[in-house]
Amino acid sequence: MERLCPHPGDSQTQDLTVGEVLRRFLSTVQEILPLGPHVRRVLRRLAACGTFDFGAHVYECQRCHDRHCGPRSCGDRHCPQCLAAKSRDWLLAQQACLLPVTYYHGVFTLPPALHRLVQFNPTPLYPLLFDAASQALLQFGQNRLGGDLGITAVLHTWGQQMNFHPHLHCIIPGGALSPDGTRWRSPTQRQFLFPVRPLAIVFRGKFLAGLQRRLRDPTTLRLPDATWKDPVRRARLIAVLYQQRWHIYVKRPFGGPEQVLAYLANYTHRVAISNRRIQRIDPEARTVTFTWRNYRHGSKVQPLTLSAVEFIRRFRWHILPPGLVRIRHYGFLGNNRRHRDL
Repeated sequence: MERLCPHPGDSQTQDLTVGEVLRRFLSTVQEILPLGPHVRRVLRRLAACGTFDFGAHVYECQRCHDRHCGPRSCGDRHCPQCLAAKSRDWLLAQQACLLPVTYYHGVFTLPPALHRLVQFNPTPLYPLLFDAASQALLQFGQNRLGGDLGITAVLHTWGQQMNFHPHLHCIIPGGALSPDGTRWRSPTQRQFLFPVRPLAIVFRGKFLAGLQRRLRDPTTLRLPDATWKDPVRRARLIAVLYQQRWHIYVKRPFGGPEQVLAYLANYTHRVAISNRRIQRIDPEARTVTFTWRNYRHGSKVQPLTLSAVEFIRRFRWHILPPGLVRIRHYGFLGNNRRHRDL
């Protein structure tokens, strides 16, 4: 309530948002960038968030006892301003379901050679990423622990500079539930859940097998360049992908499951950049400056300035297809099994 009263510096703070970037530059940038109808609609909603385009709420302020009008939010899942409460609610719900066992944090990453193909085909290939990672984990759970794992997987598509970096974060209870649901089977050691290299090989094989099935039908995928369109070159590229080592990570977190959940909660309901990272919007130079964390140099926070066109181009990479679910549960954590089995 009190925040509705004017505070010194509020206008400057509110101007440094993704919405303000879009309000200033989207009209001209959309003439340069090829934006599809869904992306254009999402960006326009984000540009209108925090304005009175969606109407207003009327409040009686407890501080000055006057009435104030507050603009309604857009509520879009890509809006940095609208997602903080949803993230907190998700964290509380997941904490209520924690089991008294060791938990593991897993990351499944696609190699750069596939990035452009995924950018062109997010609707079929994001679910394939979920399927390949979850099936590999569930297979290892059956083979090595003789039961079903529980998996919560969250899709991330960005790096610190808003570059395209599709990967899954998974939180996995350290053990398997027997098929009859009466016994819990834990791994013999606790430092890691499964050997990483064999798991990466299975994940790689499942993703590439699913990709090849889709490539057999030329209408299934949009092919971005000549490498993917030419059958011979495409076969060579897939052969190279089979030979590469794919990077995955499945380890026990130092801070326990609460630490992993808190980390994932920062990203479950967030997009490529938060408003607090935006440092400057220059209308004359048509640039946007934001901070990013350089993990290769001790997590040093550095500024990065991009043109408005490049900023919006990178941001639109992370707009999800309509209807895509980016938080998924598998095994005994599946929505149809969680309450019954736990």
